[in-house]
Parts: sequence; C-alpha cells; structure tokens
Amino acid sequence: MTDNVNAEKLNTIYEYIRVAHGGGVYEKLDQSLHPRPPEMLYDFVEKLDLIAGSAALDVGCATGKYTCELARRFNFQVKGIDPVDDLLEMARDAATKQGLAEQVSFTKGSMESIPFEDATLDLIWCRDALEQVPSLGQGFRECGRVLKPNGNMVLFTTYATELMETKEAARIYNTLGIVSENMSLEYVEDCFKDAGLQIFSRQTIGSEVTQYYEEREGRYTRELMRLARMIHAKEKFVAELGQTNYEVTSALYHWGIYQLLGKLSFIIYTLRKTASNSEDV
Repeated sequence: MTDNVNAEKLNTIYEYIRVAHGGGVYEKLDQSLHPRPPEMLYDFVEKLDLIAGSAALDVGCATGKYTCELARRFNFQVKGIDPVDDLLEMARDAATKQGLAEQVSFTKGSMESIPFEDATLDLIWCRDALEQVPSLGQGFRECGRVLKPNGNMVLFTTYATELMETKEAARIYNTLGIVSENMSLEYVEDCFKDAGLQIFSRQTIGSEVTQYYEEREGRYTRELMRLARMIHAKEKFVAELGQTNYEVTSALYHWGIYQLLGKLSFIIYTLRKTASNSEDV
C-alpha cells in the first residue's frame, strides 16, 4: 500500500469516527435489542402440547433447577440424571423444599448410559450438557432408545463459530473438560441423524441469553473486569485461588465474553423420534 493510499484510508477512517461520535451514531448501539430471557426454552416445550403427567427426563440435571420447573410448569413426571453425587443431593433437597418430591426424582447416570427402559419417555430436556459428553453419538442413541415413538427432545447447546481461534478454543476446552468435536454444529447434527432423531425445529439465538443477563445484571461487564484484574495481578490471584481454580475461573469468564463476541453461539433444537425410525434405534 502506497503512502498516499494509506493516508487516504486513514483520513476516511478518522472522518467516520469523528462524525459518528459527534452525530451520536454510536448511541444507537446502546439501544437494547430486547433479548429474550432464558425461560424462552420452555416455550419450545409448550409448543409440543404434551399432556399433564407426561414422562420427562432432564439429562445433566445438575442441581435440579430445570427438572423442578418442568414439573411445576407443565405438571410432568420428571426424572433427572447427573453423574455428580453432590449435585444430585442438592437436586433432591431442592425438590423436597419445593414440594415436588412426588413428581420429581433423581438418579445417578449419564447421557451415554441412561438408566431407564426402552420407549418410556415422552420428552427429554437437555440444557448446557452436550459440551462435556465424551461419546456424543452413544449419548444420542441412548436418548433415542428411551424415547417413545414420536417422543421429543428439547436441546439447548453451544457451538463454536468461524470466529473462534484454534488456540482460544484449546485453552478453554481443555480447562473446562469440553469435548472439542461437540462444539461443531455439523458433528452434533450428524449424531442426531445417526441416532434416528430428526430435527423438528432449529433456532440459532447467538448471544441473546448472554445479552439478557448483561442488560439486567451487568454480569459480563463484572466478569470482564474480574478477568482483567486476574491478568494484571496473576501471581496474587494464583496464590489466593490456586493454579487450577485460577485457570477454571479464567476459562469460565472467557466463555461468557466469547459468547458476546460471537465466537460461541447458542442454538435450540427440537428433535423428534418418529414412528418410522423407532425400530432402528
């Protein structure tokens, strides 16, 4: 690039910046796009028109927040599975305190080995769990096995976009126990197909949930400043947190920031096990 061309380019850039700031153009970027709350996921369940008493499973239930809400909101009979004992105990306590012990139960298990009989479930709910499933293909085959013919799966997951750099991905994936291939949209959808689960609906929502939390709580501004302080005074915080906890905290904060930057994106699926492919699963 010649000096004259470069100078012309710089003049154009700074003229735009001057006009944009002076004319309030950037203020438009401060206006909310009215992101939907995370509860939007329940709307996908509502559209299925399942009757009260339907049998549902929460895969990767953690503390049982969504397990209990599915029971309360839709009057389902809901089972939750998770491989972590401490989380299951917290989930059981939560169900008891909310008066849902008759509708909700929790069992140790994983997506790859679901401890229930074939064709017994009307719905499988899975939120923020796929990323850490070691054998995703086996996991979806298990989901197909336990779903009834025409049973449904509502799935909320994250995938990496073309903006995610290889080194950035490796740094947070390794730290958080994320299976890199599970972050590929193409790979995940191939696993659906191999398990005999058809995509009934698919909605990419990008960083919508992340924007919702930021606008209401300032969550990611706070986490960004925490991350900046961790980097600025690394030795201090490694000593206070420990090296492993320092790395996990850093990876978690990067995760949210990468969502806002479009390096990670949320997607919601409704999957269906149709009667025609039930015998093959």
